[in-house]
Amino acid sequence: MLIGVFYIIVPLLLIGIIAFQKQPNVWSWILTITSFGLVIAYLWTTARWEMVSIYFRPIFPILYIVACLVGYKRILTLKTHTKKIALIFNTGLHIALIVFFLGLNWFSFKGYIAPENTIDLVSPFHGGKQIVLHGGSSPFINGHFHVKPQNYALDIVGLNNLGMRASSFAGGADLNNYVIYGAPIYSPCNGTIIQAVDEYDDLTPPITDKINLAGNHILIESDGVEILLAHLKKGSIMVNVGDSVTTNTLLGQVGNTGNTSEPHLHIHVEKGGEANTILNGEAVPFTINKDFLVRGKLIKY
Repeated sequence: MLIGVFYIIVPLLLIGIIAFQKQPNVWSWILTITSFGLVIAYLWTTARWEMVSIYFRPIFPILYIVACLVGYKRILTLKTHTKKIALIFNTGLHIALIVFFLGLNWFSFKGYIAPENTIDLVSPFHGGKQIVLHGGSSPFINGHFHVKPQNYALDIVGLNNLGMRASSFAGGADLNNYVIYGAPIYSPCNGTIIQAVDEYDDLTPPITDKINLAGNHILIESDGVEILLAHLKKGSIMVNVGDSVTTNTLLGQVGNTGNTSEPHLHIHVEKGGEANTILNGEAVPFTINKDFLVRGKLIKY
């Protein structure tokens, strides 16, 4: 819950300083709006807005622009008695923020660029509203990026009418609080089922299973690659090894099994490695409905 509040309080605090703190000159104003703007941009890119509501996300850029205009009008035109050492400290602080958050934003936005040789899948959902929790080609927006073969993996959660992934910021221990829990999953491609595991109990958040990482899962072979759909609900899997599937085939339901702190669908594509074995091949970048998905993007149908 605290982290969700953090995503709101910090940008509002910085925007308030930009708007209402009187700057002694234009240079100080430029430094302030640049350094704080980069902090806000980093949070805008990397924060988990689905925890508090995705509808907050577009508000902050608008508030930032308004605050910049208000702050500019408040620049002091008369000489001030601000101590030189305070001005030097303030300038140094803003320059340090600019350098640091320029780097963070560079690596974050770099993750929006789709790698070459992607393959295209269709959405495993046929209804509802879903958002990407982890996704992209940067570790700043995709917690899987440094874990082969999950470099381009997606973690997907559902959204309610308030733009939240659960009925509260914290989510809680009740699995039914999470929008995605129990959502039907369809095959994202045409192919053949080469693994179908349905034996692990759904866990109570935040308990995780660090031994059976994928939990209940399905592995599909399609045109030389393997597509993994993980953390499925116990007793929901509708297919067996050897079955042929199409994009209209119901596979199962989203659950909370394996190494997961809350219900979500994990999907990634791999090739090579040991046949019919998960988590030991080479990561394959992919799109869903021609869209390279990154953190904060909604799933298209």
